Amino acid sequence: MNYLVFEAGGRAGLSAELFFLNRSLPDDGNRLIMADMDPTYRLCPAGRDVVRTGEDEALAMIAAQPQDCCVFPADELARQAKSAVFDLAARDKMVAVEQWFYNKRRMNETLGRITDGCTIKVPETFSLDDVFMRPNTMSAGSHGVGRLENTCITRYVQIAHEYVVDVDYTGDEPRIFAREVRIKNGYDKYLRFLAAGSRVSCAAGEFVRAIRRAEPLPATGVFHIQLIENPAGDIYFVEYSKRISGTSIVNLYRGFNPFDSFAGVETKVWLGRSVQEETWYRYEDLLLNLYKTRP
Repeated sequence: MNYLVFEAGGRAGLSAELFFLNRSLPDDGNRLIMADMDPTYRLCPAGRDVVRTGEDEALAMIAAQPQDCCVFPADELARQAKSAVFDLAARDKMVAVEQWFYNKRRMNETLGRITDGCTIKVPETFSLDDVFMRPNTMSAGSHGVGRLENTCITRYVQIAHEYVVDVDYTGDEPRIFAREVRIKNGYDKYLRFLAAGSRVSCAAGEFVRAIRRAEPLPATGVFHIQLIENPAGDIYFVEYSKRISGTSIVNLYRGFNPFDSFAGVETKVWLGRSVQEETWYRYEDLLLNLYKTRP
């Protein structure tokens, strides 16, 4: 099988490649096709059974041999923008997405309804698309006035802690891999693994089970959710993505590898090989340790 990763030059592409190189069955006959629009990307060296190519070449591969291709869930936006990729992904419920997943307002409203009563709260979302804003005080003329189109307006939540939760829901029960993160320039810079019995992990499990009961497709396969916690300890939903998170490779320490899950085999647990739960690490330190401590 050819697993295709689009927009492969980003962090999610790196995680996908490292998952593939560290899968439990390295001689399974599969290839990882890493496609990116940047022509320089394809010139970079690649590991065993990894091919770097352009997006046009990857699309041609799908057209010629769709039965030998599978979209790996590293970037869901590419599946929306390219109909051939979207249609190919739609054949497999593990990686399939629906158009409405990209509608943040509809997602919040849907999750708010089906997860009502869960520990994780969905921020109040206002069903307005075309918004006219003006100051709620004395103002002159058009000062401070503005219009926003195609918007998702949610109630402000003060952030005390931020979390990324990778979820493997390829079986009957979800496997939850939660971590607290410190974000810099839009990326996880520092992170610490949260135990399976932590409050956040348990809340995430409750949340995705509620989704599975009401809306089976969004909570099937491998995906991640982003959460925030306010100073009072209330946990709120931020975003859901039907793909691996950009820095999900760090969970290889804890037995998370989507390629193994799709193949129905168990991933080795590396936690304890110089990496512990409830300890802060740089993302780069964890990547370095992957090669110092690999079996």
